[in-house]
Amino acid sequence: MSTEAQLERRARALVIAKTVYKAVVAFWALAIAGMVLIWVLTTPGGYFWPVWPALGMGIAALAWGLALYGRFPFRVRPEDVEREMERLRRDNR
Repeated sequence: MSTEAQLERRARALVIAKTVYKAVVAFWALAIAGMVLIWVLTTPGGYFWPVWPALGMGIAALAWGLALYGRFPFRVRPEDVEREMERLRRDNR
């Protein structure tokens, strides 16, 4: 496979991953809005329980986004990909 084809595959995978990330974050935002609406309709002024699922989803979204956009120490390194490819080749013999 040519270098240009490899670059295109990698770019395509990143575009797909970033698109999925944005869709999931949008879904999470809608889910949080739904939980807040449920809270308002059932116990307004009571304990604000939606903070806990929102906090969990926010931490997950932040970690995923930092890793995806390359600003986090948990990045996919080319040598890790090569090592995994070798392992898969060995296991498929």
